[in-house]
Amino acid sequence: MADPTAPLALRRWGDPTLPPLVLLHGFLGSSADWQPVADALGQRFHCIAVDLPGHGDSAQVQLTTPPAFEHCVDLLLASLRALPRFHLLGYSLGGRLALHLAQHLQSSQPQRLLSLTLESAHPGLTDPAQRQQRLEADACWHQSMLDQPMQTFLDAWYRQGVFADLSDARRAQMIAARSGNDPRALSALYLGTSLGHQSDLRGLANAMPIRLLTGEHDTKFSEMGQHWAARTALSHRVIRAGGHNLHAGAPEAFVAAFCAQ
Repeated sequence: MADPTAPLALRRWGDPTLPPLVLLHGFLGSSADWQPVADALGQRFHCIAVDLPGHGDSAQVQLTTPPAFEHCVDLLLASLRALPRFHLLGYSLGGRLALHLAQHLQSSQPQRLLSLTLESAHPGLTDPAQRQQRLEADACWHQSMLDQPMQTFLDAWYRQGVFADLSDARRAQMIAARSGNDPRALSALYLGTSLGHQSDLRGLANAMPIRLLTGEHDTKFSEMGQHWAARTALSHRVIRAGGHNLHAGAPEAFVAAFCAQ
């Protein structure tokens, strides 16, 4: 169901009388990425999946110059203004945007956010040197995205260590599914939401309950989650046999962990 007044495209399913759940996908994805868990989540929630700027049916939405986190939060707030209260789930980039949205709501409307769950999402870098290195690395990826055919870029993207659990067949499926993306539409969001621009939001886990789900085979994010949980009140769970994209690679285990209270 489309909302013509929302700046970002929304995809809805599930009984509208159920508790609302807002879902934010990762970079290169769309609201359709939640399909592997849509039926299961739709039995428990009224699901509202957002197409982030430059993605899916929000490809035409343009962002301001970097950093773009504040602009993204403004767009999300405008798109979700009809929801007085909601649960929030974000994957990867969507998780990082969910953290910024939660930070905003915590300071202004804390009663609106019923829960926050992150899937394979980074809370932010603390070392200025690492932040600068990340900005430089993302600038290289960005230029590669603009200069190369999309399929060539995607093949390199999905060979990064964080996606090491992908089989050749699964990698080919991901490339085929993402090859229709317009790099020009993705450009501003990718640079504007670089981890190098992101605030360090680890401390937010002491101000509000936050759950982080990571995959056993995604050692980078699982180790990061363990360190984060050791220093804050973060609730962290590692999903056995899961990789970076849990809701696609281990949907049943993901739903079970997400719905566990």
